[in-house]
Amino acid sequence: MALVRRTPLPAPQAPPEDPRDALDAASAAARREAAHRLSLDPEAVGILAARLAHEPENSVREAILAALGRLGTDEAVGTLFSLLGSEDVWLRNAAIETLQAMDAAVLGALESGLDHPDSDRRIFAVNVLVSLRHPEAAALALRTLARDAHVNVCAACLDVLAEIGTPEMIPSIDAAVARFPDEPFLRFAAKAAKRRIA
Repeated sequence: MALVRRTPLPAPQAPPEDPRDALDAASAAARREAAHRLSLDPEAVGILAARLAHEPENSVREAILAALGRLGTDEAVGTLFSLLGSEDVWLRNAAIETLQAMDAAVLGALESGLDHPDSDRRIFAVNVLVSLRHPEAAALALRTLARDAHVNVCAACLDVLAEIGTPEMIPSIDAAVARFPDEPFLRFAAKAAKRRIA
């Protein structure tokens, strides 16, 4: 009688590795995959931020930033805003791009960023406004223009308003720029902004 060859049973598979552990794996691909998986875990912001602080591979850093952006919690947004003060230009710009893609989720942290003591941080926060798809973006830029004492922050606000401002804002732009009578470049920027708005 012929023997019937049995199909071998599949080898038992190990349970999938916890992505929190895999975030420290030797393989960059494994770390990227872990970051993608953690984008579904609102409790993972702290471990993602900790990994980002010493992650050498930009592809993994991109995955971590994307995960923070997808999470969109207050803690995640706060982590992204903290990166606006980074000395790492790549990381700072990538954080800005991530924030710009997050829409209304960033509004609360953005208002705090616009009041930061460091003028550079305020400029970076203003730069987020230009791509923010929210009706409050232009109003925040105008409010910052009206009260910020640093001319470069105000110039950044004018750049934003040139893109997303509305005609009824023109008188407020004139009033704000009048605070800087000795800054002709600001008057020039205001003129250009008003021309585009109108």
